[in-house]
Amino acid sequence: MLEELFDTISKVFCWRWPTSQGEVTAVDVESIVRQGQGEVLRLAVAYKFSLGADGPYTGESFWEPGSARVLTAKESIKIGEAVTVRYRPGKPSVNTLDRRVWREL
Repeated sequence: MLEELFDTISKVFCWRWPTSQGEVTAVDVESIVRQGQGEVLRLAVAYKFSLGADGPYTGESFWEPGSARVLTAKESIKIGEAVTVRYRPGKPSVNTLDRRVWREL
């Protein structure tokens, strides 16, 4: 449990992590309930990437810009599309999509 907490907190510094090219494997719109906000939509993007012969590693990232933008963004990101992934050195299983992926939507 403590290791999972560290992995999550370490993503705050992901902008310093190395990058790799990955590939989108799934795109979904999820409806979640946020306390005080009610139901909101978020875009869930699953991906995979390899580091040389090591991998594939997988990950999932979420984006919550507002319901209308989520629905539009879902149409613009496609399965098989190349994406930039940031991974923690020494433990690539801890990874996330590079922020530029979201900015380009």
